[in-house]
Amino acid sequence: MASLFVLVIALFFDSVDGIVDLEIYIQYVFASAFVLLFSFVILYLFRFFPLARSGLNWNNRSSIIIIKKHFMAFFAVSLIVSIIAYLVFLYLARNQSEKVDLNLARIAKMQVKQVNDWRNRQAYLSERYAGDVGIIHKARGFEEKMNRFGNRMKNGIADEIGGDPEVQSIHKLFSLTGRYDLVNVLKYRRVWMGPPKKIKDINGKWLNVLTMYVPFLKMKPEGKEAGIKTHYVDPSDSLIPRLSVLPAIGMSSRVFLFSRYGEEIVVLRNPSNDHVVYPLKLSESSREQWLRKMSDGVQGIFHELDYRGKRVIGYVEKIPDSDWSLMIKMDEREAYSQIRQMAWYILSIAFLLTAMAGLALFFVLRHRHMQHQTERLKMGLKQKAIRQHYDYLSKFANDVIILMDGDGTVIEANDRSERMFGKIRSEMIGENIRTVFDLKDDFAFEEKWNDLEEEKSLIFEAYGQHTNGSIFPVEISSRVIEADGRLFIQFIIRDISEKKKAEEMVWRHANFDQITGLPNRRMFSERLFFETRKAQRAGSSVALMFLDLDHFKDVNDTMGHGVGDLLLKEASDRLRLCVRETDTVSRLGGDEFTVILADLGDFKDVERVAQNILDELAEPFALEGQTVHISASIGITFFPEDATDTHDLMKNADQAMYAAKSLGGNQYHYFTQSMQEAVIQRMHMINDLHVALENNQFETVFQPIVDLKTGGICRAEALISWHHPVHGVINPAAFVPLAEDTGLIQAFGDWVFLEAARQAAKCRRYIPDFQVSVNISPVQFRKGGIDTDVWFAHLKSLDLPPEAIVIEITEGLLLEIDESITDQLLALRDAGVEVALDNFGTGYSSLAYLKKLDIDYVKIDQMFVKNLSVSEEDRVLCEAMTLMAHKLDIAVIAEGVETQAQLKMIASFDCDYAQGYYISGPVGGAEFEELIGEKYKIGLS
Repeated sequence: MASLFVLVIALFFDSVDGIVDLEIYIQYVFASAFVLLFSFVILYLFRFFPLARSGLNWNNRSSIIIIKKHFMAFFAVSLIVSIIAYLVFLYLARNQSEKVDLNLARIAKMQVKQVNDWRNRQAYLSERYAGDVGIIHKARGFEEKMNRFGNRMKNGIADEIGGDPEVQSIHKLFSLTGRYDLVNVLKYRRVWMGPPKKIKDINGKWLNVLTMYVPFLKMKPEGKEAGIKTHYVDPSDSLIPRLSVLPAIGMSSRVFLFSRYGEEIVVLRNPSNDHVVYPLKLSESSREQWLRKMSDGVQGIFHELDYRGKRVIGYVEKIPDSDWSLMIKMDEREAYSQIRQMAWYILSIAFLLTAMAGLALFFVLRHRHMQHQTERLKMGLKQKAIRQHYDYLSKFANDVIILMDGDGTVIEANDRSERMFGKIRSEMIGENIRTVFDLKDDFAFEEKWNDLEEEKSLIFEAYGQHTNGSIFPVEISSRVIEADGRLFIQFIIRDISEKKKAEEMVWRHANFDQITGLPNRRMFSERLFFETRKAQRAGSSVALMFLDLDHFKDVNDTMGHGVGDLLLKEASDRLRLCVRETDTVSRLGGDEFTVILADLGDFKDVERVAQNILDELAEPFALEGQTVHISASIGITFFPEDATDTHDLMKNADQAMYAAKSLGGNQYHYFTQSMQEAVIQRMHMINDLHVALENNQFETVFQPIVDLKTGGICRAEALISWHHPVHGVINPAAFVPLAEDTGLIQAFGDWVFLEAARQAAKCRRYIPDFQVSVNISPVQFRKGGIDTDVWFAHLKSLDLPPEAIVIEITEGLLLEIDESITDQLLALRDAGVEVALDNFGTGYSSLAYLKKLDIDYVKIDQMFVKNLSVSEEDRVLCEAMTLMAHKLDIAVIAEGVETQAQLKMIASFDCDYAQGYYISGPVGGAEFEELIGEKYKIGLS
C-alpha cells in the first residue's frame, strides 16, 4: 500500500514544474517519506476502528484486529522495502547520471574538434586565394618587432602599442578587441577566430561574417616580409552546418558558440527556422544574466537553471585560439528520462514486494491469530472439562480439595472440607486458606508457599485446625494452575494422623527396647555420638557405664523367660531412678545396660551414681510371688580422657565391665591402660593364630604314661606346642582359650588328632597295644560337633584300630552336657575309642555320668598329687578316688608326678598309671620313639 502511494505522489511531483528545482533523488525521498508518514497515520487510525459485532463479520473483524495489533509491523515492512528500493535506485541513478555526463563531454569535444577543423580549413583557403579577398599589412623586421610587441603586451602595457610607429597602422585598423586578437595572432603565429562583423558584399548587401586573422611570412629579395591576412567568413555557409551535425541526444538539446566582449555577449547557433541570428539580441534580462553567468563560469559539466527557469545539464568547452566557447545543453528532465523510467520500475517492484510482504505478514499473523483463538477455545474447553472433573472429584474424593487464587483466598472447596475443618463451604469461600491451619510456625508455611510459586508443584506437611480447637497433621499436595492469564492454586489435603501414629510406632520399635522401654543400641549410639560431640565443643567430659546383671542367666533358666523379662523391666526402672533426666539409660540386649552421664561437674559424681546403682540392684526383686536376688558388674570409662571415638569408648567400658565381673561381680571397675594393652596383646595373638597352622608353627609333643604294675611305657598324652616366630614357645594354656573363642579349636583339634594317630601307628611297632590320648575341647562338641568320619577314615588309612586312641574330656564338659554331646561320646565309645575324664575331682560333675557315659579312665588332677607327701587330706582323697574308680571298673591315671615319693605313694593306692615330669616331660615324636625303643622302665622301689 505504501509503495502504491509512492507511485501516486511521485507522479504528482513529476508533473509539477515548480518542484523540478529539487534533484530527482530528493524528490524520491520526499515522496517516500510523505507516503510512509501517510501509511503510518492510516495504520494508526485502525487502532480506533470500531468493532461492532453486528457491523462486521468474523473474518473482517479478525483482519482489523490483526492490523490494529500489529500496525507497527506493517509499517516497518513498508519502511524497509522503501529504504531498500531507494538504495537500489540511488546506486543505479548515479551510474546513469555519470553516463549522461560522459556522453555530453564526448559530444562537446567532438564539436570543438569540428570547429577547429573548420578554422584550419579557412586558413588554408585564405592562403590559396589570398588575392581575392583580404587586406595585407606588411612590415619589415616583423619577427623582431612582433617579439618585442608580444613581450610588451605580455606585460600588460597596452598604451604603448599605439605609440609604436611600426605598429601604428595596426592600431588604427582595429578596435580594442581587434587589437587583442591581432596581438594573439602575432604572438602565437596561428590563425585566430575573431569577433563577428557586418560587411557589405559587392552587391551592397549586409552580411554577418566572422573575422579570421591569418599570419603569413614571405621571403622577398629585400628580406623577410611578414603580415596578417584578414579573412571574413560567412558562418551560415560552413560553420553553422557543422554545428548542426550533432548526434540526436534529445529534443531539448542545443549546441551553440558564444563569446563575450566586455558587457556584450555574442551567440552563434542554429535556430529552429534554419537561419543564423547574429548577433543574438537578448531581450530578457534573465537570459542575458544566464549567458553572462555561463561565460564567467568554469569549463566542463554544469547543472543550472537556464533563462527559462528550467533545470538543464550542459557542457562548456573553450575553442582554442579564439574568443569563443562551445556549449551543449539539454533539459535535465529529458536527460534523466531513463533514470525516471528506472525509478518507476523500482517503485513498481517495491510496490509488488511491499504488497507481497504485507500479504505474507498478514497471513502469518492471521494464522497465528487463528491458532491463538483455537488455543483459547481449547483452553476454554479444557477449563470446562477440568471444572467438570473438579466437580466430580469434589463430590466423590476422600480428600479435601480446595481451589484458591494467587493470594490464597478460597474460591471453591468440596464437601469433605466441612468434616475436616468444621466449617461449611460457604464460610470457607472468600476466606484465606491460612485460617484453617495451625500456623505456630508461620515462617515454614510461608516458605513452602513461596517455593510453590517457583516449583509449580509441591508436596509438604502442615497442621490443620478444627473449629473445636483440635490440631491434626495433614499432607498437602499442591500445584499451580494458569488459566486465562490468571494464577490459581489447588490444595489436595489429606489427614495423616493414622500415618503419623504408625510412623511413631515404627520409630519407637526402631529406637526403643520393647521390654524395658529404654533406648536401644541404635538410639544409644546416636546419643553417645551427640553427647561426645557436644562435650568436645564445650571442653567437658562424658562418663560411660557398661552394666551386666550378675546371675541373670540363672534366673532365666530356672524361672523362665517371662520372669526374666519382668526382672529386666524392674531393673531398668531402678536404673532410671539413679540418674538425672538429662542422662541416658539404654539396654543393648540380653542383660547388658549402658548409662551415659553428660555435663560432669565432678568425677566423684560418677562413683556416687555407680554405687547407687549397685545398691538399688542388690535389693531383692519380687517377681510373681518369688524373691530374686541379683547384682551388677559395672565398667566405667571417660571421654575424652580414655578415648575420643565412640567405638573405642564402648570397647573400654566393656573391658572394664569384664574386669569387674572377673573379680566376683557386684562392683564397678574403671578402665585402665593395662586392660587395653592386654586386649591389644590378645588381638595380636588371635591374628597370629590364624596363620600359625598354615605356617607349620605348631608341633605335637608326647608325654609318656607308665604302667605302675610293670614300670614300662604303655601310652602317651598328645600335647600341642606353639613355636611363635617372635615370642618363642607359647604354653597351650595361653592360646587354647583364644582358639576356643575364635573357633580355631576345631581345626587345631583335628590336626592334633591326625598327628597323634600317626605317632600311635609308629609306636605300635614296638608296643602292639600302645595308646595315645588326645585332649578334646568342649567347644569341639558344641560348634558343629566332631567330624568322626574324617577321624575314622584317617585311622583306617593308617591301618590303626580305634582302640589306639583315647579321648580326654574335662569335668567342665559334663556340667554343660546335653543330648548332642552324649550322643557324640557314645558314638566314639561304640566305635572302640576309649574316653578318659581329665582333671577328675576339680569340677562339679555328677558321678552318675561316669557310668552313663561308660568312662574308661579318670585322671586325678595334679593339685591332689603334688601335696601327697605333706597333706593327709590329699592322700585320703587320692586313695578314695582310686578305690571308687576301681569299684566302677574304671582305670586311674595320676597326673603331675614329680618325685619318687609321690610315685611310691600312688602305687601304694593301687593306682593303675602315672604321668609327670618325674617320669618324663613332653618330648617330640622322634625322641619319644627312642624312649620306646630303649624299652624305658621306671623303678618303683
